[in-house]
Amino acid sequence: MSQEASTAHLTLALNTTLEREFVSPLTSIRGALEIIRDFPDLSHEESSRFLNNALQDCARLEQAVEHLAATVYTAVNSKDKDESPATQAETDSAYSDRIQFLEELQIIEIDFSEFVFSSTKMVNDFYDLLDQLIESSGHSWYIVVNYHNCRIWPEAWVAFAHRGKKVNVSYSLGTVRYYDASEDEDDSTLLSDPELLSSRDEALAYIETLRKAAGGQ
Repeated sequence: MSQEASTAHLTLALNTTLEREFVSPLTSIRGALEIIRDFPDLSHEESSRFLNNALQDCARLEQAVEHLAATVYTAVNSKDKDESPATQAETDSAYSDRIQFLEELQIIEIDFSEFVFSSTKMVNDFYDLLDQLIESSGHSWYIVVNYHNCRIWPEAWVAFAHRGKKVNVSYSLGTVRYYDASEDEDDSTLLSDPELLSSRDEALAYIETLRKAAGGQ
């Protein structure tokens, strides 16, 4: 097969995968939501059917993103196996300064403030270290994350979402995020997130609420 034919074949395969795994369920979800929005007199059975279809397509999208993230993670790990131990040690040292274990509170503080995740590799390097530290501790933790002036470039978003979710599912007793913005700062993207608290004190107080709800002292 010529290189041109091979490229055309790969392009067709990629387009087919994108259509099946992403575009199709997105189109279906949008269609279901538009019907529910535009026809308020739908019966309970009809609206439930459209909602269930949308939720099933959401699950399809989630699986597709998980698969994509896992594929990217594997590819990057394979590509970077020749990184020298000294370079990896320096990377781990820089990232370990952003991870603090508060043993008496059973809290891990993760400091993403003023940090830019510009690549999948940066995301995986950080979370590989975090996974290692948590696993060596032998138990789960409450997690507090400082997002003050953190930036995550588009090329790093899939890996960031994938690795963050894995940490929450595998190790977290409860995760709280905050953005400690001063009055003269304006970041509408982050500050519009209703789950993003406004200070470290507020985040720690919320962790105490979670602890008490779980029956802790």
